Amino acid sequence: MNFSEIFPGVIFAQFAPNSKFIVLSNGTRVIVKETDQLQSINFTHSQINDAQIQQIEISPNSELIALSYPKKGYIEIRKIDDINWCAKIDDSIETIQWCPDSIQLAVISEFQIKATIYNLNNKNVTHFKNPKQISFSKNGRFMVMSERKDAKDFIGIYSVRDWKLLNYQPSDTLDIAVLQWSHNDSFIGVQDTELNFRLNIHCPCQGLQMKFEPYSYSLGIKVSRFANQSDLMAVGANDEKLRIINLLTLKQITELEHKITKDVLIYKEEEYSDQYSQRVVTKFTQMEQGCKINLSKTQNGISLLEWSYKDDYIATKFDGMQNCVFIWDMELLTLKAIMVQILPVKSFTWSKNSTTLTVCTGSSKIFFWNPSCTSACDMPFDKNFHVVKIDWSTDQKSMLLFDKSDVVVAYPTLDDSF
Repeated sequence: MNFSEIFPGVIFAQFAPNSKFIVLSNGTRVIVKETDQLQSINFTHSQINDAQIQQIEISPNSELIALSYPKKGYIEIRKIDDINWCAKIDDSIETIQWCPDSIQLAVISEFQIKATIYNLNNKNVTHFKNPKQISFSKNGRFMVMSERKDAKDFIGIYSVRDWKLLNYQPSDTLDIAVLQWSHNDSFIGVQDTELNFRLNIHCPCQGLQMKFEPYSYSLGIKVSRFANQSDLMAVGANDEKLRIINLLTLKQITELEHKITKDVLIYKEEEYSDQYSQRVVTKFTQMEQGCKINLSKTQNGISLLEWSYKDDYIATKFDGMQNCVFIWDMELLTLKAIMVQILPVKSFTWSKNSTTLTVCTGSSKIFFWNPSCTSACDMPFDKNFHVVKIDWSTDQKSMLLFDKSDVVVAYPTLDDSF
């Protein structure tokens, strides 16, 4: 694997959707670099002193960048390939989000008083009252918006073409936490606050189809994810159970517990000193089946959950075993493997075109798992670079490695073992 130099003081870094550019920011200025050669092609900085960028959004067509300055009350929009082009929107800002057509920008105002859609072509403006969250369908034709009215939650489905209300449905929730569309836009998942275990599955046309509430009067869902290609949904809550819902039958099909069984493959990270290179080398050793792993008595629940590219595996982090990554076989609905790390797991992500899981633990290494092997890769820097987050590009030819305040671009080579 090849690595770029360290980019210091970066608080935001993201690949453009087309993977050709990387947008970097230190909070006051933005630099756009080519992904392959890392040559700077554009940069901008605030024209107002002490103006801090709070949020950066890249348009779906990878041509525009929206910069949010909430404390100053305005949004700047820049073209990636034209350093002189600039548009400005004055508004009270909480969050911003591009619409799928890359022509319109959605802005939720401070205190969620209103949502506004700004059209950059004809300068039309559309307003919505009492918004909480918005989410766009995978085909880009519809928007769902959660609203709060008379101390109750509702969801509205709108046409992106003309912003007409198509359906308005009550949501029997205390406080909507997450809105998400299924892979084929057949369902909308409405996840309630973590204080209440409730997940509602709505049909955009026919309303509420399923109310998923395994138990009451206890802490609820931490994370939920629709599958990428199949009609399944995974739910991780504040207990140790991974629940799988079948969207065809709208019923739970299984509960998978984070318990070690005899036939589970366990890979443990170990370090040893290499006599020849005089370096500390990391390797994974396979532990005996049925061995014990220490449990945390203070934390519980599933905090991380990710489907693999083809939905054949799910990776989870169970907070009762913070140093472990659990990998589940979704064809057999069983626990496939466990990665036992030296440090607590910070994050993980699946490759978008293969069954490869990338894991980071806040150390100077990144770890890989696939069905055939488990491996580790050291960062080649004298300075300690502690990887806390990993982001793959869409074309899978590069990835961003994040420290708390630094960023590195990594380029996997064809002969990498993972």
